[in-house]
Amino acid sequence: RALTEARVDGQRLLDATRSALQVDAALLSKEERAGIDAALAALEKAMAGTDHRPIKQATEALNRATDEFAARRMDAGIKLALAGKKIGSL
Repeated sequence: RALTEARVDGQRLLDATRSALQVDAALLSKEERAGIDAALAALEKAMAGTDHRPIKQATEALNRATDEFAARRMDAGIKLALAGKKIGSL
């Protein structure tokens, strides 16, 4: 059960990260992108195994590697949503 849950969580994060990279990779420096790519690869490798612990560790590492990227994506989305709006209309 723990292995299945770890794999489901890991796959969800892999899919979400890849999707975010397709849309907003320009928000990352080359170094940041390399770190995220390495964390993606580590999670993929861990998911091929039969122990849930390395999968959980790799999932947490990918979450940490994408924290700043997620914050930048959120900021960009907010700026886009508020573009052209007047303070009084909010």
